[in-house]
Amino acid sequence: MNFEELESFKFEKTEVTDSVIISFGTFNGIDEIHAVDIKLFDEIPEEIGRHDGHIVTLEDDTEGQFFTYGNNAEELFKIMKPILDEFDFLKNAEVYLSFTDNNKIVRNLEFKLSAS
Repeated sequence: MNFEELESFKFEKTEVTDSVIISFGTFNGIDEIHAVDIKLFDEIPEEIGRHDGHIVTLEDDTEGQFFTYGNNAEELFKIMKPILDEFDFLKNAEVYLSFTDNNKIVRNLEFKLSAS
């Protein structure tokens, strides 16, 4: 396949949005992860953003990340914080906020959940 053929597919350009990524360490099984997912899916208002799920290392339950996207990372995190605080395994989690403007990332913030 050459470049011209690839261009013929007319892929839609993906819109870049603000994001909140929570990176965490050891957890007590996948049920604990699903409990966080369910709360985030249920409690984030659609007009603020959407929770996209998680990834984890299943071999040894040593790390993972939650991914959430919206129009304003700060507002999104304010809604997420009380939910995240309910789970002991997230106490030392790293929080990454990514802010966008005109479909480009313009600023990133990184901090510990326990320090927020």
